[in-house]
Amino acid sequence: MLSFKAMGALSRQEINLQFELAKQPGIYFTFSDKSYILADIVNILGATRNTMLGNSKNAICFVEHLLAAVHLNKINNLNICIDGSEIPLLDGSCIEWFNLLKDWPAKYQNPEYYKLTEPLCIPSDSERALFAYPSEKFKMTYLFQSPVNQAKTWVSWSEDQGLETLAQARTFAAEAEHIALGLKGKLLSYNQDGFDLPLHNPDEPALHKLLDLFGDLSLCGINPLFVGAHFVSLKGGHGLNTQMAKLLKSQFYI
Repeated sequence: MLSFKAMGALSRQEINLQFELAKQPGIYFTFSDKSYILADIVNILGATRNTMLGNSKNAICFVEHLLAAVHLNKINNLNICIDGSEIPLLDGSCIEWFNLLKDWPAKYQNPEYYKLTEPLCIPSDSERALFAYPSEKFKMTYLFQSPVNQAKTWVSWSEDQGLETLAQARTFAAEAEHIALGLKGKLLSYNQDGFDLPLHNPDEPALHKLLDLFGDLSLCGINPLFVGAHFVSLKGGHGLNTQMAKLLKSQFYI
């Protein structure tokens, strides 16, 4: 069992988490009242600025970064006991979760691979869309123009350093928004002059969008690393990501 505690970005209260082996395969969030939520698209409550899951008694938001860390580590059996309604944002990346769970014992040994056989598209408007194309292995590309003009591709067959590069990519938002939420200086912000903190690398903004995509796609019920598809996101966010997860679940009959 692993224990972790940190301040919630919205509640401003200390949140305690315990990680333990689940009784059956899957990733679960368990609350103080003993109710639990399976990390699956069927339990989605919202996907506007972050991804929220819920049941009839509880809800948990900001799950996407922790889920990304879990699945980058190829973990398939995890119960996360939590006494709050949000996953701590930490520095806005998932590197602390990734490092915390590196040595978790319950990992996929002989995973089943799922290969996409035809292209999929989740349209949004004239500027945003999310596509999936058949591929031999898992691959992601993100393209956007604001606050920076970037296009970045991440492939699952890169060296381990590629996992950490993705894991340490931080979330970002407009400086005015972070000031209003009391998060200025705690998370990566941008204004008309650029970002207020040094970037880990020039591609960090696009990499974080890929980290979000990876975490959200895991809600389809499959570790994205085991999906043979190339996902191409045009300025996409949690809404499109979770719609794609739902479509994948139906495509693979999970």
